[in-house]
Amino acid sequence: MISQENGFALPFKLKFRLDYQYAFAGISLFIFLLIIYSNSFYGDWHFDDFLNIVDNPYIQIKSFSWENIKNCLYGLAQERLSRPLSFLSFAVNYYFDGTNVFGYHVINFAIHYLAALFLFLFIYNTLKLPLLRDKYNYTAYPIALLATFFWAINPVLVTSVTYIVQRMTALAGLFYIMSMYFYLKGRTAQKFNHCVFFFILCALAGLASVFSKENAAMLPVGILLYDLLLIQGVSKDSIKKYVKIFFFPVTIIIITGFIYVDFSTIFDDYKMRDFTMVQRLLTEPRVIIFYLSLLFFPINSRLTLLYDIDVSRFLFQPWTTLPAILLILTVIGFAFYLAKKRPLLSFCIIFYFLNHLIEGSFFNLELIFEHRNYIPAMLLFVPPAQLCIFALDFFSDKKSIQFACAVGIIIIIAGMGNMTYLRNAIVADDFRLWLDNSEKYPQLSRPHSNLGNAYIIKNQRDKALFEYEKAMSLNNFGGIYARAVQEHNLGLYKFVDGKYDTALPYFESSQKILPFYISNTVHIVKIHMLRNEFSLAHTIVKSALGKYPHNSELNELFCLILLRENDFSAAELYAKSILQNNSAEPFPLAVLAQTSRHKGNLSAAISLWKRYQYFSPNNRLANLALIELYAAINDQGPLKQELAKLFCLRGNKSLFVYMNENFRQRNLQIFFPDYNLIKKIVNNNRL
Repeated sequence: MISQENGFALPFKLKFRLDYQYAFAGISLFIFLLIIYSNSFYGDWHFDDFLNIVDNPYIQIKSFSWENIKNCLYGLAQERLSRPLSFLSFAVNYYFDGTNVFGYHVINFAIHYLAALFLFLFIYNTLKLPLLRDKYNYTAYPIALLATFFWAINPVLVTSVTYIVQRMTALAGLFYIMSMYFYLKGRTAQKFNHCVFFFILCALAGLASVFSKENAAMLPVGILLYDLLLIQGVSKDSIKKYVKIFFFPVTIIIITGFIYVDFSTIFDDYKMRDFTMVQRLLTEPRVIIFYLSLLFFPINSRLTLLYDIDVSRFLFQPWTTLPAILLILTVIGFAFYLAKKRPLLSFCIIFYFLNHLIEGSFFNLELIFEHRNYIPAMLLFVPPAQLCIFALDFFSDKKSIQFACAVGIIIIIAGMGNMTYLRNAIVADDFRLWLDNSEKYPQLSRPHSNLGNAYIIKNQRDKALFEYEKAMSLNNFGGIYARAVQEHNLGLYKFVDGKYDTALPYFESSQKILPFYISNTVHIVKIHMLRNEFSLAHTIVKSALGKYPHNSELNELFCLILLRENDFSAAELYAKSILQNNSAEPFPLAVLAQTSRHKGNLSAAISLWKRYQYFSPNNRLANLALIELYAAINDQGPLKQELAKLFCLRGNKSLFVYMNENFRQRNLQIFFPDYNLIKKIVNNNRL
């Protein structure tokens, strides 16, 4: 029989040493997680991935210079430290493989696996504490392993792993549980040097957690409560003792707050939302209870990225607001009441609510996201795992019932794993993600907006426009920020269609709300250039470069404006300065080629266009520029090679159609090929 007395060993005559038990836990977790996340390693970029990684110049490093590292540490705004360890990890990914998603997914998976491994170690060693040892001596291993499985394979955590930018959450979770584990080891170490060693590791992991994401600031409070409830034990004397040192974790939280948050703007930031700070505080208890329902009933029909939740306007609007608040207060109060008799259950409950405190408080954040459960849910499944093991032991004398219980546990694990695999299939694909989201919450604007973007990528522009207009008509963005993003999308749509006068108001409206959204500035400048308003374009770009001097698009536009203004000397100097900062940047080579051609130095122009062509072998502009230049100096050998390339590039299209398709926006080209000249050269060189 499987029972406490035999340590819940399987009915085989095999005895595993402790290190083998650890190995089994690590290997089984790895294999199972690898299977259920195997369809996520080539998952698309999504949503905030673009702002934080794909379009973030500060993590797109080509060397590990201090300047590059400092830019990573200061995040997007470049004003204060912003999740420095997370952004640095993205920069390392980018350094080795650019924006190839595979490497990012591998790291995300590794972080989640390690978090699960340390969670197992933490739970197992916690159950071996003197305060709990007698009760869990024989069941510590199966409870720890089962609780870890329940957490690690839960479909609610998919967005923390497969949604690349949420590495921030997973990394914070990994270092959070590492810090607690090292604290446990240090607190129970027999030798002084071991104690010091583990406490140093605890502090370093704690810092790493906070530097990954700010919600880890609750770690010191978590450690303090852990020590009180599960190591020291609750008594009047211990409570008095811990109250005296409570200022220490509170001080750490306050310091973390000042590192990450500009408290002077908290109230102003809510102007961007469709809800107030008070309304957010009233809504979050309902959200936290909804999270619990998802964690214990995580079927795919209930899971999505963006949820449409009613904002609590008052205590009774909706009516569930006050009951939710009272329920949470009652559960927390009950947990403290149980602290002495059932410290493990008490701590698991308190841990969940404690680690929802920051993201469920007054900070100006979105109301609901699944990934916020990554840390809070870490110990949530210890009581259910304990119940499962208790059931196996309770029915140890009834083989058929015990077998049914065991099968039930296996079915739960297999079912959750399958749901996670299916959820990954949706989350990994950008189109499926937003189609799924828009079907589940059709009255939300942002899923329609992002589905429109996915249709653009599929070149289904009519469907994209339908989704864009649907998003605008619903006008349920959750705040003016998201609406401004959609206005930008519509601006891009009209710009591509050549409707520049229609596109401009969208970009300008979006820029008022999103001044840091450089793409707005870039397209506003392009429209002014296409209108021959070079002076205005010059002013806008120069102002933007004052804030974002390293942005490649802005630098390229400034070079183009100088060329259009016929200020060739300034264009040449600026192009050279770009090359000094980045010798692998091809664009300034084309600018220098044109300034050389203007000066009459055709051989230098040819050399520069050839260098440019090295970086982009099939570039059509370089091909036509070289055809004109080789014809001008009558160099027949290279000319015939470029004409042969032109023939391959244009395929079955006529020369007129080919050039009209690729060079319509004359003022946005480094130079505009002369159709009549190219036609003459082609005709003169026909065999």
